[in-house]
Amino acid sequence: MDCVNHPGEDAPYSCYWCHQPICVDCESKLDGRSICPSCLAQFRAQVAARYEAEQRNVGYFGGFLAGAAAAVAVAALWSQLVVWTSYPLEFFAGLLGGGVGYMVHVGSGKKRGRALQQMAAVLILVGVTLAHYLIFYRTQFMGRLAIASGSPIIAFPGYLSTSLDFLDWIFLVVGLVWGYWIPHVRTLPQELS
Repeated sequence: MDCVNHPGEDAPYSCYWCHQPICVDCESKLDGRSICPSCLAQFRAQVAARYEAEQRNVGYFGGFLAGAAAAVAVAALWSQLVVWTSYPLEFFAGLLGGGVGYMVHVGSGKKRGRALQQMAAVLILVGVTLAHYLIFYRTQFMGRLAIASGSPIIAFPGYLSTSLDFLDWIFLVVGLVWGYWIPHVRTLPQELS
């Protein structure tokens, strides 16, 4: 059988997509399958168009609202569980990061971009700070625990600086990296460029 692009050339391969016979010179591999030059060009164009569409018409306001809602909801849940269990539950910083990053991505119309990554990072930091403030408020201030023990109420910034330990920082970094990565800008894979 002759190659579809080179008449007279033997065609030991068949294109996985269009099933046309292709010779050794025309054959390329994509995910371990033989593909002809025209199908490979079409696939590259489709993937490039999809990646470019992810960065156009970004709904920043929707991404902000969804991310802020996730930050507040997870912060409120985190603080409530800390008060109920009397454990710091540091891993919630990681969950907060993933949830905020995902909601920024979804709220923006499943778009991607640097501004969305930065928005997610800021909202994660705000969410973690809010969670610690709610924990502080419900234990130190609202519960009057500090007054009952005879010591004065600690100001919030001081509470925050003394309450963060090693695990808090680890999970905060994990949450920031996770939330920052979710709406990251994708580039065309090397085999398609």
